[in-house]
Amino acid sequence: MRNQISRFFSIKNLFSIASLSLVAAFSSSVSLAQSTQLPDNLPRREFAQEPKPPAVARPLVTTGDDLYCAGYIHSGAVSNDFKIIGAEQENTVAHLGQGDVIYINQGSSQNIKAEMLFAIIRPMGDFKDPYKKGNDRSLGVYVRELGIVRVMAVQQNTATARIVFSCYDLQFGDVLVPFEERRGAATEMPQPLPRYQRTSGQKPGRIVLQREQKELISPRDVVYIDLGTESGIKEGDKFTIFRHKSDDANLFNFRDDDIIPKRSGGYESDKFKGGTYSNDHPNMARQKVKDTRPEIPQKVLGELVVIAVRGKSATAVVTRTTQEVHTGDHIEALQ
Repeated sequence: MRNQISRFFSIKNLFSIASLSLVAAFSSSVSLAQSTQLPDNLPRREFAQEPKPPAVARPLVTTGDDLYCAGYIHSGAVSNDFKIIGAEQENTVAHLGQGDVIYINQGSSQNIKAEMLFAIIRPMGDFKDPYKKGNDRSLGVYVRELGIVRVMAVQQNTATARIVFSCYDLQFGDVLVPFEERRGAATEMPQPLPRYQRTSGQKPGRIVLQREQKELISPRDVVYIDLGTESGIKEGDKFTIFRHKSDDANLFNFRDDDIIPKRSGGYESDKFKGGTYSNDHPNMARQKVKDTRPEIPQKVLGELVVIAVRGKSATAVVTRTTQEVHTGDHIEALQ
């Protein structure tokens, strides 16, 4: 019995020693062949060290709709020759949008090729500066930008395209123009708006129109100004929005004089006749004070940045305001 147990332990030890030898040999071969880099075809990767926190990117002034559908005032005639003439589902829909297939009236004979991109616009008509006098008031043709299409197939005199991006409804007759990539300007870290400092006096102009033709303008609204390449304006230029005086851009005219002449008599006593004007007000009319006062500080309302420039005008985005801004408010280059 003792001999059998001894032999059993001897065999067990022999297997243990052999197993340890194999493990040692395997470990040695693994350490020689082991790679510290994951292969490129694996869908997941490891970080060799703790990843660095991402840098904080400065926000962009415009993206998406505001960048590619801002619109502009084109200083010159706009051709209507290249346009949408049909749609795949035209028997069921009259207004087209993103994803719809359309037909256009130019093809291989006009050098149209598959995969080409075009912007869709809609000329709205001639726009005259409402704040200028004289004959030279025209700033050009106001153009709305509607979306982007990609050509899918080309025929001899027509082509088939898909609407890949739209911000308004598209219709038959809307015009195609070459697509241009745009980059939104990054905003700077904002400092307090200098509400009580004088403006620069450089490149004076005015806000003449808002994209949706609103009278009251807020931050992120797209507007058009009466300055363009002819005035030395370029993309990224920043402007201060201001009024020369508090009521410079009133939407309504109203009587604001607090001194009211006496309208009726017969109620005063025999001893105290009273005056010819209402009580509790100065003896100089409000408008006379305003007409005779020296120049008062400008009223700073906000800032805007130019995103596209044409000949006589530019497209801009209002970045921040201290109160509502009106069409007609003045602008000057930011100091």
